[in-house]
Amino acid sequence: MEKIRLLGITLLVMTSQAMTSPQALAAAGEPIAPLTEPPQTEPLLTVAPQPVTDWLTLDGTVTAIHQGTVAAQTSGRVSRMLVDVNDEVQAGQPLLEISGKEQFAAVTGAEARLARAQAQQVEAERQLARFQALIAKGVITRAQLDNAQATDRAARAEVNAADAALTQAREAYGYTRILAPYAGVVTKRLVELGETVAPGTPLLSGFSLDELRVEVELPQSALTLAGQPADVQVLLPDGKTLTPAKLTRFNYADSQSHAFRLRLDLPPQTAGVLPGMWLKVQLKQGERQVLQVPDRALLRQGEFNGVYLQQPAGWALTPVRVGHCLAGQCEILAGLQAGDTLAPDAWAQQQEAAHE
Repeated sequence: MEKIRLLGITLLVMTSQAMTSPQALAAAGEPIAPLTEPPQTEPLLTVAPQPVTDWLTLDGTVTAIHQGTVAAQTSGRVSRMLVDVNDEVQAGQPLLEISGKEQFAAVTGAEARLARAQAQQVEAERQLARFQALIAKGVITRAQLDNAQATDRAARAEVNAADAALTQAREAYGYTRILAPYAGVVTKRLVELGETVAPGTPLLSGFSLDELRVEVELPQSALTLAGQPADVQVLLPDGKTLTPAKLTRFNYADSQSHAFRLRLDLPPQTAGVLPGMWLKVQLKQGERQVLQVPDRALLRQGEFNGVYLQQPAGWALTPVRVGHCLAGQCEILAGLQAGDTLAPDAWAQQQEAAHE
């Protein structure tokens, strides 16, 4: 009985293997999973000199290119306040209104004066035409014709003066409605409703957010660095950098700080930047060749920094002196030379060495 049981188990195992073999699955129409390829090893690193730009970093303040205070250009009482502090306005939008009864009366009077002058001019032209016809017949004297011509010229001059007075009156009446000179934000309100203002009285202050600039205090030692916009980059709050659209350097120093002013105009509609912000500004100092390795190739343990260097006898953990690291690349100041071959992942190489 024991031999029969062993024979049955052997037949069952052989049948299972035959049913699960690739040939049996293919015959049964079952999909065959592809064989898994062994993982490919990461290529080794070869150290080579890389060009690096040195930058001088300074602090800058964002200011608005278009900023100022709107003042009254006519006298009167503030009748309507249409905006308040921190309101965003569009170019040409009404900001406030000044009572314009006197200005409207002046417009009405100027229109009446112009109408009277035009009527007098028409009459003078008719009189001159009659005298010119009569002088040919000898009915009037030459002096009378000269007098008619002088009257016509005076009537024309009166029309021009009345028309100029009407234009001035209409302009003064238009000053009773204060409009925004550009799109921006109201920062100060300098008058209140009901106050009486005169020409020159400050009304509202504001600035435009469309065009901004960064102002930097440039030390004398860095005066030769800021030559053109391509030598400067501005670091935005989101970490991105941009090149200014225009660079202006003032050729005189501040009497107290002895620093020179550098003005950098940002491209229009620069997002994420507002007046009053502090931004980092970098000035190009020069370029040099350095040895760099990826951060993954460094083994850091406390104050120790090392890499796995390929030697004829195998991998050797070699100490290095690390400089500045940026964007995953670290400068090697000592310990390596061009042409050295490194392990791309120092921690993985250490684990592999520990299991050998």
